[in-house]
Amino acid sequence: MKSEAGTIAVLVATYLSIILVAIFGSAAVVAALVAANRVQGVAEMAVLFAHDRSVELGVPDSAELTVELEQFLSLAPSAQALELVAVDSYVTGAVSTVRICARYLNPLGVGIDSAIICRESRAESFLISK
Repeated sequence: MKSEAGTIAVLVATYLSIILVAIFGSAAVVAALVAANRVQGVAEMAVLFAHDRSVELGVPDSAELTVELEQFLSLAPSAQALELVAVDSYVTGAVSTVRICARYLNPLGVGIDSAIICRESRAESFLISK
């Protein structure tokens, strides 16, 4: 009879590498979701700030919306922390829409190193009649 003596080091190393890949992959996904939520939050605050300051008689002014949006993005610390790629705003009736695109840099260096995250937000005004 032959002896089947050996080591389980290869099996342990394989399981450990699978666990590490799963942990780093999960952390990368969570980091990307957090970055997307940050961009969405900045878009929502920007549209509320700009819309509120550009409305006259319930209708936002497109030129004033753009000016106020640029002011928010230049002053807000949350917006300054983003690497903005594109900012677009437009008005349709009483609705202001802001679309912000920012570059995402993966802090872990796993998977996609750089991507563009775009988010859109809207604000609508109305008049309360007596």
